[in-house]
Amino acid sequence: MSKEDHVHMRKPITIGPAITRRRQALGWTLQRVCDETGGALYTGYLSDIEKGKSIPSIDKAHAIAAVLGTTIDQLIDESTNGTTPLAPTEHATRAPVVPWDQATQWAQNPDISRLPSGTPWEVPLDSKSPRGFFLRLSDESMHAPAGPAFPNGSLIYVDPDLEHQVNDFVVGYDSDPTAPTFKKFVKHGSQSYLQALNPQFPALQIDGNFQVIGVVIGMTMRTSRGLIR
Repeated sequence: MSKEDHVHMRKPITIGPAITRRRQALGWTLQRVCDETGGALYTGYLSDIEKGKSIPSIDKAHAIAAVLGTTIDQLIDESTNGTTPLAPTEHATRAPVVPWDQATQWAQNPDISRLPSGTPWEVPLDSKSPRGFFLRLSDESMHAPAGPAFPNGSLIYVDPDLEHQVNDFVVGYDSDPTAPTFKKFVKHGSQSYLQALNPQFPALQIDGNFQVIGVVIGMTMRTSRGLIR
């Protein structure tokens, strides 16, 4: 093996140059990138990554790529081959599809290190909340026969920074923060209820103990062979 081959094999793969270019194109500081990841890394560490002094773990690299609106593979390609970042429209903050039992915890303190390996990230609708997240529906309670409907299997986007109002679609919990529910918040007189859109599910009366963790502002879904994926 030649000395040149030996050096080539040991050359580390870095995504630092691409991160720097994308961050500067957005006009973001190091702190802004760290904040957008929900505190998954700190500015000194990110600076070292950009300078090639540190190589991030897969989870950290994914978090950075997600908030910059791209993928790890694309960052590697841009760094190693000097390719130009994709169109500015790709620079969109992405949000994770969190498990239901972690929704409350994420809304209160988003920490990417707690997410399961392979967590998907999606582009939210009209929201820049650093705590925003998606939930995948697993029942038919919000699938109405007419009017607004949220089918089983679709993704709802939850914004924890919005104050809920009457007739908003909300995610919240009563006594168990690991078991939140998704319903429409309604009031009759002085009494508050959680109303399912599917008439087969009864309305639930709630009191001051019910905690809203976020307002649902959008839904997205993908279909394949007649099924929602």
